[in-house]
This record gives sequence, structure tokens and C-alpha cells, in this order.
Amino acid sequence: MLGCSSFTFGAEDNTQFLSRTMDFSMYTDSGVVIVPRNFEMEVRQNELRKGKYAFLGMAAYKLQFPIFYDGINEKGVAGATLYYPGFATYTEKKDARGGVNPLRVVSYILANAGSLDEAIALFETIEIINESNSILGVVPPLHYIFSDSTGRSIIVEPDPDGIKIHQDTIGVMTNSPNYEWHEANLRNYIGVNPRSKEPIQTSTKTFSPFGQGSGTFGLPGDYTPPSRFLRTAYMKFYASEPKNEIEGVTQIFHMLAPVEVPKGAVIHQNGHNDYSVYMTAMCTTSLRYYFCEYDNRRIKCVSLHQADLSNEKLEIFPLTMKQEIDFLNAD
Repeated sequence: MLGCSSFTFGAEDNTQFLSRTMDFSMYTDSGVVIVPRNFEMEVRQNELRKGKYAFLGMAAYKLQFPIFYDGINEKGVAGATLYYPGFATYTEKKDARGGVNPLRVVSYILANAGSLDEAIALFETIEIINESNSILGVVPPLHYIFSDSTGRSIIVEPDPDGIKIHQDTIGVMTNSPNYEWHEANLRNYIGVNPRSKEPIQTSTKTFSPFGQGSGTFGLPGDYTPPSRFLRTAYMKFYASEPKNEIEGVTQIFHMLAPVEVPKGAVIHQNGHNDYSVYMTAMCTTSLRYYFCEYDNRRIKCVSLHQADLSNEKLEIFPLTMKQEIDFLNAD
């Protein structure tokens, strides 16, 4: 797994989003899944807990209990799971207080937190346990980002000294190292900006930039987590503010493009391609989940407002993974 990139974003009308790419080395049977209110979900092996709130998100659904990569609940709390290799540290205690499997953290919080403050309080009552899962068969190293309809965000990282919650963040997240390192690293690039450099005049010659974009010189273009963090932060800081939700969705998918990973650009140690399986923009204001897939660039949307939140069953919208092209002059 390469990792993923994520950021929060807002529009002029105060519409708020949490967006992300899902970068992985293989495709699992995934789709948008709607979970109704008061639904029992697995939190660890052989342990179920009933949640309070309805939510939806992208999940591996061909399991008895879906595993969610991200999602948004009916109260406007959104969250996403990202890779955190070399740093994630989980408790080894078999009887861990309120133990939650690393891949169940997002669904547990979305099912039980009505606000970001409630999410923070929940993290004080649980421990993330060193337990494998039915998708990978190993314990994945993970950390998490959560936001709400105000645009506020937190980063949650299971570190050796316990679960660390970063508040007052810039709302950007990729992978290892930890969030504090990434935020400090931004100081190395404070001179990067959208404006072109002014020509330099010597005693005999004038040296001008080669075209537009010279202000971005030094912004790294590789696919490592630090570089993707920097490019994502740059996009968030300088991208034009959209007027409303639809303009926001359009802008976000363009902003994700610089960190999207095409097949073949990054090869995993096992020989598999790491690539962006899907990208999503979750609107914490309207409770709409916008997404597009690697093999289908058309943006699709599932709305929590349009769902039966008291239903007793899960509602599933599988990824199509098939390109849709409008042939305007088709034979």
C-alpha cells in the first residue's frame, strides 16, 4: 500500500468537505455502503457494538461486517483511514479497554460521534488493538483524519506513547512520518507560491523565468508521503475558493489530481502497482458522498439524505470499475 492523500476544503457559502485518494496495490470488492441507525457493527473479532447514527462511506462489503475506509455520518462528522507504516503502535493487551480493530476505527467513530468533540471523547475510552483483519490477513499500520461541518479537523495517530490527537491542524494528511513532522516540514517551502519570479538584472544581462509557474520551483513532484503532503497543502492554500458545493466538488477533484497515482508510476515491493483506486469528496454540509474510480472518471454521488436511515439492512452501491465515455459523434 502506498498510502493515500487527504485534505479538508470549504466554499464561499460555507459548504465543507473532507476529500481523499485511496491508493492501494490491489482492488478489493468495494462500494459505497449505507449503514442505518442503531446497527450492530463489528469492532473487533467476535465483538459487536450497536451504534447510534447512520452513516455511509466506501467499504469492502463482501464481508459479514463491511470494513470502511472512509465515510460521513448523519451529523456531518466525516473520517478517513490512511496508511502509517513504521509509526503506528497498537496495544497488545488481550483485554484492552474498549478495544477496537485498526480497520474498524472509522466506522466506530462515525456510528457513535455526533460532533468532533464527541469523537475526541470517544478516543479517550478506547484502545486500538494489534489485531489482523479478513482483507489483508495482517495488522495494517494506520492513522486517521476526521472533520465536521464547521471545517474543523483533527488527526489521530496511534503512537508508542498512546493515541495522540492533533487539533488545530491545517487539515492535510498523507502518511509517515507523523503529522507534527509534516507540519514542521512546511517551513522549508514557505517561499513556494503561485506567482512568477521577477527577472534578475545583472550589469550586462537580464535573466527571466522560463514561462509561468516559476514561483512553484522547488515543490517536489515525487510520490513519497512528504512530497504528496506538500503538494496537497499547496493546493489547499492557493486553489481558488469555489462558490458552492458543485463548484467545490469540481475544484477538489482537480486538486487531488497532482497526488493521484497512475498504474505503473509506483511499483510495490511485491511487484504490484500502487495506484489510486478511487477519489472522493465527502460534503459534511449536505451529507453527499461524491466519488470517481480509477477505471471510471465520471463523478457519482450517494446522498445520506435520500436514504432510509431507519432501515434494518445495509444498502450497497458497488464500484463499477468500467469506464463511461460519451461518444458525441459515435458511428
